[in-house]
Amino acid sequence: MTNRGKINWSIWIGVWTGIYVLLYLLSPLGKYGIVWCTFIALPIFFNGGAARKDYIPQMISSIIGVAWGCAMIAVTNGLLHIGVSTVNANALSCGMLTITCCFMMIFKDRSFINKVPAMFGGISACFSQGGKNIIPICITLCLGVSLGLLCNEGTHFLTEDGHFCWPFQKSEKLNIEASGSENL
Repeated sequence: MTNRGKINWSIWIGVWTGIYVLLYLLSPLGKYGIVWCTFIALPIFFNGGAARKDYIPQMISSIIGVAWGCAMIAVTNGLLHIGVSTVNANALSCGMLTITCCFMMIFKDRSFINKVPAMFGGISACFSQGGKNIIPICITLCLGVSLGLLCNEGTHFLTEDGHFCWPFQKSEKLNIEASGSENL
């Protein structure tokens, strides 16, 4: 991507992120103060390649991660209830359930629940809220993945030299160039 393309893509990302944050904060989700959870899911999605085929698996894995976070909190509380120290209860529950969560890598190519980094993002978001606000967290993480996809789709609105264009204009240009080379 050219420098012009990087600048224009940055503008695309910034504009859509600003619109997203505005709409999020004006929505009923704004009252929970967790818009920042968006920016857990978004970079995880980008670092995973931001492919369209990963959109649903990323969201499902994020939600499963929130469930794992709730399970870790519940196990920790159970261990505390039977007299295990706070340090040991946290270490045991996180250690045991992390092993189980990482087993999801076995199903990497056969399941929608295959994005372990997204699961850990969901766990982190759950921990940050102490196991509360679960539905808003799940929605926000899914919206973060959606914002990531929207930002990545911006590349389809850029020409090879980095100018903005409509995606159909790129395909028309390619068709014209291809038909022109056939006539030579």
